[in-house]
Amino acid sequence: MRGMRVRLAAAWLMLFSMLVGGVASAATVVQQTTSYAFVDVKTTYWANEAIVSMAKQGIITGNPDGSFKPESAITREQLAKLITLTFGLDLVSDGTQTFADVNSSSWAYKYVESAKEYLTGYFPVKGKPFFDPQANATREDVAVALVRAMGLETDNVDAENILAYKFDDYDEVSPQLAKEVAVAVDQKLIQGFPDGTFQPNSPINRASVATLLYRVLKSSYATATQDVKLEVQVPGQVADRTLKVSGKVNADAKVYINDEEVENVDGAFAEAYDLDGGEKVYEYVFKAVLPNGRSSTVTKKVTYATTGPQLTVQAPETANQLKAKITGKVTDSSDPYPTVKINDESATLSYNGEFSLEVTLEEGINRIVVTATNKNDKKAVVEKQIVVTLGGPVLNLDNMPETSSSKTVTLSGKATDKNDSYPKVYMNDKLVGSYGSFREEVTLKEGENVFVFKATNSLGKSSALITKKIIFTVGGPELKLDLVPETSSSKTVTLSGSATDKNDGYPKIYLNDKLVGSYGSFHEEVTLKEGENTFVFKAVNNLGKSSEVITKKITFTVGGPELKLDLVPETSSSKTVTLSGSATDTNDSYPKIYLNDKLVGSYGSFREEVTLKEGENPFVFKAVNSLGKSSEVITKTIIFTVSGPELSLDYLPETTSSAEITISGSAKDANDSYPKIYLNDKLVGSYGSFRETVTLQAGSNTFVFKVMNSLGKVTTLEKTVVYTPEPVKE
Repeated sequence: MRGMRVRLAAAWLMLFSMLVGGVASAATVVQQTTSYAFVDVKTTYWANEAIVSMAKQGIITGNPDGSFKPESAITREQLAKLITLTFGLDLVSDGTQTFADVNSSSWAYKYVESAKEYLTGYFPVKGKPFFDPQANATREDVAVALVRAMGLETDNVDAENILAYKFDDYDEVSPQLAKEVAVAVDQKLIQGFPDGTFQPNSPINRASVATLLYRVLKSSYATATQDVKLEVQVPGQVADRTLKVSGKVNADAKVYINDEEVENVDGAFAEAYDLDGGEKVYEYVFKAVLPNGRSSTVTKKVTYATTGPQLTVQAPETANQLKAKITGKVTDSSDPYPTVKINDESATLSYNGEFSLEVTLEEGINRIVVTATNKNDKKAVVEKQIVVTLGGPVLNLDNMPETSSSKTVTLSGKATDKNDSYPKVYMNDKLVGSYGSFREEVTLKEGENVFVFKATNSLGKSSALITKKIIFTVGGPELKLDLVPETSSSKTVTLSGSATDKNDGYPKIYLNDKLVGSYGSFHEEVTLKEGENTFVFKAVNNLGKSSEVITKKITFTVGGPELKLDLVPETSSSKTVTLSGSATDTNDSYPKIYLNDKLVGSYGSFREEVTLKEGENPFVFKAVNSLGKSSEVITKTIIFTVSGPELSLDYLPETTSSAEITISGSAKDANDSYPKIYLNDKLVGSYGSFRETVTLQAGSNTFVFKVMNSLGKVTTLEKTVVYTPEPVKE
């Protein structure tokens, strides 16, 4: 009977331990199955057989969501991997980099390097060769790869004769690849389309590539280029019921043990088996299968013979409490779960044979006997001795200040005892904690305060006495002001701050002897007089103690508004422009704005349209606040230059065989919405556009266009159309 395969608790850690000769424990096996069906590939799908077969061989894989996406294009780096797996190519192991855009850190590096003789690369005249790995693989790429990988003869092939006969677009095949494409078509490795095209540069989808490679594997063309490697390490005889096996194979091989697939991790495998059939000879058949179908088989036999339990025990020699934990480990090659008893009380084994049990002790000498018995009634006995000596609690106080400026403090601490979970805690002979800890708020008297602590357990044993002293000193509040400016251009400022006191939650705050805060903080708006303003602050607690006095001075200086103009152009081709801007003032929300001494804004901003005269136009701006203070004067000059209209013609042919054509176009002007348009001195448009049908004379016809705006500015454009009548048919 074959042993049951078991899953290792930590698969990779177990793999490593077996490879280096270590020992790891096995757990119950969880059988895993592999499905080669994809949610988006129906059994009726034209490429289903090929996709399923290639998936079973491990050559193609799907997506994490269970899909295959058969109609999606395949990239050149993905094609390199499929060619490598299909034809069993040796994977590159050195660091040589052929292509500039596929370095050794890329997942595709080893496949591109392995398949580079079978796939087309790009070798420019200057610079390094490149592969373009993320580009879609084309039909031409796949055809060439199949021919090269199969080693088909191309020297004596008449490519043009084969391709020109079959395909209308044969000239789109890359000339340097024509012979290989022709061989692929001639050998029926790849076909064209019903419309008579081959479409060499079209992307090829995943389903098509899977089908082409599947056909090659089924044909007699596919030959293995890689030997099957299978090295197995199996002991000839074991006394442990868990058998560990390991080995080395090709990195791309599938590995089977007794017809069940096992994991191949970079060319190595490791498994553990439960020899549940008892003492006898077990047989294991190992098989490695490459993606191209080549395989190798190795058979090993293992003899299983058991021994008695091996028992180790750990127990303390001394204890100061009435409980102790006994731990240990038992192993037995014939029984993974022997029974363990400690002083006739059963202990529970963990999966790896470890056990622990808490036992009750007595003061003095305690004898501990541990017995392990396997299913064959073989026993192992270990005896230990524990001496118990009981003591009192241990009391630990939390941090306690030596001095305090607060009349109340909180004292706390914790007591622990080996034999009493809830020792009592006393402070100055008053019970303050019945459950092993205490937290007590005490009121101090001014001067020295003495506190004596002790803890007592249920056996009447006490801890050492702890004495602490706290000196209480009464002080005044602490006053903190928020930022107070030294100068201000605003006639009002807001002053604020807060006061804290150890013995008063709400000290009062005074500003120039006026109460401004009754709850420990203040926020006061004050009006300044021009020049220096002095402010005196203090805080007082409910015990009559004052803070230090804080004096601050603020100098108030009145200034003028700040005027900001929006963009003013230096030149303009339009006779009207809009000027705008805004003014801000610390002491006036709505300063007035003047343009050339004319009031244009009464609410701190302006927007004024002005008409320009040709040439220079000066503009002088200023802002004035309610206190009569002015901003700096800003002077701007705009130069107004009148220009002519702009004419745009629609399409006008240079030559024509038609005797009559229609000419159209439009004109625009910065100062005239409706410039007039003339054709050969005839008015053809009065509203900025025209459309005129004209009759041509044989030969050259000249058209002179003029556009005039309301200011008399003219733009001229000349065009020539040659009319050649069609010959009269007899």
